[in-house]
Amino acid sequence: MAIRKATYEETHSILNYHLEVLKEATMGCVTPSRKKAIEMMTPFLNGGGYYLVRVKNNAIQGWVGLGRIIDQNTDEVVGFVNEMYVLPAYRKQGVAEKLCKAAFMQLRAVGHKKVQLNVYAGNHAKHLYEKLGFKDVSTLMTKNLD
Repeated sequence: MAIRKATYEETHSILNYHLEVLKEATMGCVTPSRKKAIEMMTPFLNGGGYYLVRVKNNAIQGWVGLGRIIDQNTDEVVGFVNEMYVLPAYRKQGVAEKLCKAAFMQLRAVGHKKVQLNVYAGNHAKHLYEKLGFKDVSTLMTKNLD
């Protein structure tokens, strides 16, 4: 099993999953559409973002999207996890944790001292992120006025 930077072909394969990723990750808060997926991914990929993939027997098990952003609170450039996804057949096997740890090493290697991510309320991945040391910074709240 290897974790490495995705090839061009693998990146395009990953992009084919974006509607499913968008649906799962946003917990129903975003209506998945090809247009919305493109809107969300274009700045990430055009801004130097890339994927690390976990591969076994030439099959991708999961991926993590890495990039950088400017922390809106401190104006510091920090590493950013744009996306984390494990294909259903490989879940509950430690793949996401291994991808996160590889991402941390990669971000540290290019000089980042901090990493951030966004996670929707109710997303099961939040427990993993907390286990790995992420802390809540802010909470976006919403109320329907119907």
